[in-house]
Parts: sequence; C-alpha cells; structure tokens
Amino acid sequence: MSIAPHLPEHELFQGLPDGDLAALDERSTALSFAKGELIYSPFDRGESIFLLEEGRVRIYRSAHDGRQLTLAMLDPGMSFGQVAVLEHELQDAYAEALTDCSVRLLTADALERAMAEHPRLALNLMRALAARLRDAEDQVESLAFRPVPARLAAKLLELMDRYGRVTPSGIRIDERFTHLQLAEMIGTSRETLTKVLNELRDEHLIDVRERLVWVLDVDGLERLKGA
Repeated sequence: MSIAPHLPEHELFQGLPDGDLAALDERSTALSFAKGELIYSPFDRGESIFLLEEGRVRIYRSAHDGRQLTLAMLDPGMSFGQVAVLEHELQDAYAEALTDCSVRLLTADALERAMAEHPRLALNLMRALAARLRDAEDQVESLAFRPVPARLAAKLLELMDRYGRVTPSGIRIDERFTHLQLAEMIGTSRETLTKVLNELRDEHLIDVRERLVWVLDVDGLERLKGA
C-alpha cells in the first residue's frame, strides 16, 4: 500500500510503522484550499481533524466589531480541527488558508479508532496539544503584560526562527505578511503596528522592504522582547 509522501513526517504520526501509516492514509481524504479560503468556521458542525501537508494556515478568532486575533500559524506537519479533544483551542475559531494549501482530513470517528489501535498516535496527539497549550499561555501572558514594541519584537524573533534565511544584509524572514496580519498576531491595530515597525527600523533593529522583514540586530530585539 502506498503512503501519502508527507504523512510519515507529520507530528501525529512520528514513530508509526509504514503499515499503520498506510492504513491511516486510506481513512483520510485529500483536500485543497486556495489562498484566503476558509477551511472551517465556528458554524461548521462536523467534527474532524486536518493534517496540513503543504502551505500555511492561520487559526483566528473574530470580534463583533470585525477585529481579529491570530491564535496560531501552522506550517506543514501540524494538525488542527474541530473535535472534542481539541475544543479548548479551537472553539469559536476560524481556520484560513494563508497560502494555497493541501491537507488531509480525518473524521473524529476515524481519529478515535486510530488512537485506540495505535497508542503512539494518542501520545503524539497529547504532545502536540501540550505544545499548543504552552503557546496559548505565552500569548495570553504577552498580551496581558507586554507593551506593543515588546510583543512585536517577540513575534519577529519567532518568525525569524521559523522562516529566517541568513543574507549579507541580515536575517530575512522569508514569508510576506501585511501590516494587518502582523497586527492581528500581536493583538494591536494596524496603525499602531506600522508606527512601531517604523520605530524599530529607525533604531536599526530591522529593515522592511517589499513586505519582507530583515532582522538586523537579534540581540537588540531580544532586549526589547524582555522590556
């Protein structure tokens, strides 16, 4: 039996034998979403988990006035969805394709059967949930106690670790984000985000060109993050 090429690398399936992976692959459904398309919303009633194979997904919540707060950005090899075991993270949340995405869908029933048959899968899921919970707690702490410049410095360092590429002129974050998207990641307005970005650029901590951010002074951002 053949296996989807990204399945062995997925966070939920690490350590599973090929035969088990092939069986799980047969229970899943391959889906594609275009950039900007909603993968699910709080109004969807079906329970399922999505395995991200290609692209990038944003998990966010929306206020009544239209403001949005990004809860998480997911890269290939990560999972998300609306099932009871994930409800603490994703209740009332939306999932949006930030780029063209390929995912595999596993229904809640199929996931429960798979965890019963493969204890390693349940352990991997617990580890993934623990990591998401730590991230959520860090975000709550940041929103509650850090000023906007410190929150932005922390977010830029995180994006640098995930997407950074060393260049002669600094570490370039090789993903493009609008000012609005960055603002929604740190819980502020687009106008405030733009002001603080310009301040960091004036202090030669970063540079911004063609919607790409170069980190020029990692130590400086680390100091600002802890302010």
